[in-house]
Amino acid sequence: MEPGSVDNLSVVYQSSDFLVVNKHWDLRIDSKTWRETLTLQKQLRHRFPELADPDTCYGFRFCHQLDFSTSGALCVALNKAAAGSAYRCFKERRVTKAYLALAVKTPSRASRSSCCWNTDRTRETPYPRCC
Repeated sequence: MEPGSVDNLSVVYQSSDFLVVNKHWDLRIDSKTWRETLTLQKQLRHRFPELADPDTCYGFRFCHQLDFSTSGALCVALNKAAAGSAYRCFKERRVTKAYLALAVKTPSRASRSSCCWNTDRTRETPYPRCC
């Protein structure tokens, strides 16, 4: 996969309330420091300058976080009401998040195994389990 750039923002879904983008690996979501040459915030400002909200700290209302090295779908609320709705969904655990980790082994150590993580702590299996 090619390194992230200001131009390669992948949009997964867009409505009047939400924007879901595919966050690139090794990319910060936002930053107040000038040292960060590229962030998701800068990609969004470049692609959607009309959606930036000057009343927010970073210009966009990120509904959740992904780690710096993690790639995947990230939801951005485009107005206060949508942000409030998303916040309640996360707080009330009406949102399910799933993580898939891909690991590469050398051919001599290759084996078939997979792990499943249950991110909903209210279910019977609260910890990672191997399938």
